[in-house]
Amino acid sequence: MPVRATIEPLRWESEFFGFPSGKLNFNLSAPPLSSAGLDAFKVVQAKVEADCPQRLDALSALGFRLVEGEIDLSVKIAPPAVPVKSKNAHAERASSSLAEIRLAGAADIPALSAMASTAFILSRFREPWYSPGDSSRFYAQWAENAVLGRFDRCCLIAGPPQAVIGMVTLREISAQEARVGLLAVDPAFAGRGFGRLLFNAALAWCAEHRKTRLRVATQTGNIAALRLYIACGATIDCAAYWLYR
Repeated sequence: MPVRATIEPLRWESEFFGFPSGKLNFNLSAPPLSSAGLDAFKVVQAKVEADCPQRLDALSALGFRLVEGEIDLSVKIAPPAVPVKSKNAHAERASSSLAEIRLAGAADIPALSAMASTAFILSRFREPWYSPGDSSRFYAQWAENAVLGRFDRCCLIAGPPQAVIGMVTLREISAQEARVGLLAVDPAFAGRGFGRLLFNAALAWCAEHRKTRLRVATQTGNIAALRLYIACGATIDCAAYWLYR
């Protein structure tokens, strides 16, 4: 079957990574994809729902390769939510000062960028499509942008003043919904409830901003994240595959 789609230039990613990047937007009224059109970009991304095997096969015939699977989940916000600055029962093993949640500021950017640059090992920005170090730079920049309100709206931090134990970034996607961008915890504090503390802080932020649903996506292979989100009340909405050419 022909693949009918347009190629959307990804201007920010193209500038950041230093080469032309695009993403397929599937549209049955679009002309079939051609090799010439695809060759105008060094990397073309495609996100395909997991229940569309024919589209996966057709993209494979055009030279696309599987990068990773993605699971999308969401939580319905049911007020009243846990206040952002309250302690969480699942972080009782940490001291109250460590369990504080606060809004990140410019002074936190170096620590947040350093954490983000090493936290996301499972990344679709990987070789052979991207150079070593590109993924680390990408997530470090994402964290900085979240603090500055670029793309993501804000970044919440777990930890005492002038220290970062964990982080979660949030983006408004509609008047009713928000999405988690990044969620990470310092490995030295793993298993102490900070992941759940941060996710509950994200839920509280949503309630304060009159959101009725919080969405989050993670890689199919990130079992720890899936367990966390499901334990926090999230349910799976859909599954997809990322392919690159």
